Amino acid sequence: MKIKKKLRSFRCADTLYSAVEQAAQKEEMSVNEWVLSAIRHQLKYGVTGEGIELDKLEGIAKANAMDKLTAAIQKTQSIFEATSKELGIGLSEKK
Repeated sequence: MKIKKKLRSFRCADTLYSAVEQAAQKEEMSVNEWVLSAIRHQLKYGVTGEGIELDKLEGIAKANAMDKLTAAIQKTQSIFEATSKELGIGLSEKK
């Protein structure tokens, strides 16, 4: 399952952004790819050398996605049940 991504934005000085553009170009990456790589590195190693386990974040994201999917399935099921009750047919009946 593909994890949903959202557009994010941030503010920084022009000189900092220029340095990021240069670093990205040096690594033959887009600015977006470079920033994401830098964020992952920072999360993994942290400022003090004690980062967080990125695998745990992926597991949390997948669990949240599964919770949302389960809620959507339950909502759909209740809509089907209400509609079939209104129409006077069972969900398993075929015409």
